[in-house]
Amino acid sequence: MLKTLSTYLRERIYLLILSTFCVNGAFANDMVKLNGFATLGAIYNDSDDLGFHPNLKIPARGGFSFAPDSVIGAQANIEFNAQWDAVVQAVFRDKLDNKAINYIDVAFLRYRLNSSFEFRVGRMNTDIYFLSEYKSVGYAYLWARPPAEFYGKVSAVSQFEGADVLYKRSLGRGFLQAKFGYGETDAAIATTGSAVDIHFTNILMASLSYQQDEWQIRASFLDTKVDEFSASLEEVDQVLAFFPPSVWPGGPALRDRFDFIGKKQQFYGLGFQYDNDLWLVQSEIGFIDSQWDIERDTISGYISLGYQPDNITYFATLSAIEPTENNLSDSIGEISPDAPAVVAATLQSFRPLISEALNRNRIKQHTFSVGANWQLYPSLVAKLQIDCSVIADNGFALWQIYSEPSTSQTVNVSSLSLNWIF
Repeated sequence: MLKTLSTYLRERIYLLILSTFCVNGAFANDMVKLNGFATLGAIYNDSDDLGFHPNLKIPARGGFSFAPDSVIGAQANIEFNAQWDAVVQAVFRDKLDNKAINYIDVAFLRYRLNSSFEFRVGRMNTDIYFLSEYKSVGYAYLWARPPAEFYGKVSAVSQFEGADVLYKRSLGRGFLQAKFGYGETDAAIATTGSAVDIHFTNILMASLSYQQDEWQIRASFLDTKVDEFSASLEEVDQVLAFFPPSVWPGGPALRDRFDFIGKKQQFYGLGFQYDNDLWLVQSEIGFIDSQWDIERDTISGYISLGYQPDNITYFATLSAIEPTENNLSDSIGEISPDAPAVVAATLQSFRPLISEALNRNRIKQHTFSVGANWQLYPSLVAKLQIDCSVIADNGFALWQIYSEPSTSQTVNVSSLSLNWIF
């Protein structure tokens, strides 16, 4: 009931914002500014076993494909007066959840109290990484796509519906910006097998950044919990029903390890950037703290170096992600000492299945990327990039598994794209 009401209110907000397009004539020309962006991107994934996707909200692809990187988007900025405005951005690309409403990336109303404070309500980007406000605009960043090791997992909460407040001011020789937000979001997330639908609630987001001359530093935090989760624990419940607590006292605790509902996740991020127009150094590091065993704690990050002597920028990136706990327990929990030996042996036989489930969402890989982008025209950039990803045993959760790999693998993904703004 609460989610139904929440969905209704969200739809009403979006309709209110979209209704602003129903103005006409010279008045519309004065108050509405339109712009757009697009990427035509081709990739080649050389693995027959693993499907590639840039992040967990995009379907995986093998071989040659235009789908993962190709994007077209449009944005409308509607100025009502000096204090009130609205922004609507629609982005069309390959995605797991193809409901029409989910092609609206942002749709919000904004109120500027003064030069320091801004308030927004609607669908916004979560400000937890450098690319928050232009994550879909390929023209705007260095690479063919953001490093999957860092951006792949946080993509699940890249947007939220709610409200936020922005505070900004000059400080010393630089500029300080702080943002706080609260809301919720739905996401369809890819796994090594089929996708799952997750409803994140009680999203609390905070970020702080400071920029001075060529330098920028930032810190971010996000706290949320899962309210709904489409994956079923029916098979686990059937086993628990067959082995009651009198025989298997540790059974309910084991089920709780796999139950996502009500479990919290937190993200902590740090980033820095140096850009003097000739050299660019950019790096981010993130830590995910999860209460759910299957969605284990991870640390991820990247560092990129770019060199731009003329209209061609050459770049190299090293990115990595790995769990902070490599060996989660495969214990099946307490077994009653009165349980028959055959029952105890049967319960112990579940341990390989527990290990498989715990490792199914384990991510451990690093990628070395090299590439270049050419500024063909002021509004058009071509990019070439080659990624070499080394994936550890049981570390394939950023990929879709077509054929179960028996050992670690090295996968090469080559990318060529045209990126423009208009």
